[in-house]
Amino acid sequence: MDHLNETQICTSIVNDMPRESIRELLELAETAPINIISTPKAGLSMMHVLDAFDSEFLLGEVLVSSAEVTLDGKRGFGMVTGDEPERSLARACAEVLLAGDNELLKSRVQKLLASEQQNLHEQRRSEEKLIAGTKVSFELMAGQ
Repeated sequence: MDHLNETQICTSIVNDMPRESIRELLELAETAPINIISTPKAGLSMMHVLDAFDSEFLLGEVLVSSAEVTLDGKRGFGMVTGDEPERSLARACAEVLLAGDNELLKSRVQKLLASEQQNLHEQRRSEEKLIAGTKVSFELMAGQ
């Protein structure tokens, strides 16, 4: 993962990872002296979206879980939608571990995230194939 997009990539992967992988990520985090600043907690956040005219629109409040951690002076913050305390903590830990100086631990987290990214990509490709089989061509139907 390249460093510029590492946080964004990490966020999208952790948001969709299965629970077993979240636990594996948290087990990796337990090997580092991470300090939990804010334990995982549920809250509400306003969801901002763009309408058809690219104007910001407040869709409403969304249930989120958030956590904050530190490691060697670096801060990690995780916020995910839903009541997902483990996932928000894993997200915060992944961020701080990827920003940290422990290259071995960083490479293990990157390897786990890369593996999960590949699994998610294959799952989406499989879903796209299933959906493609239901696609209707309306031009062909017009002649019938």
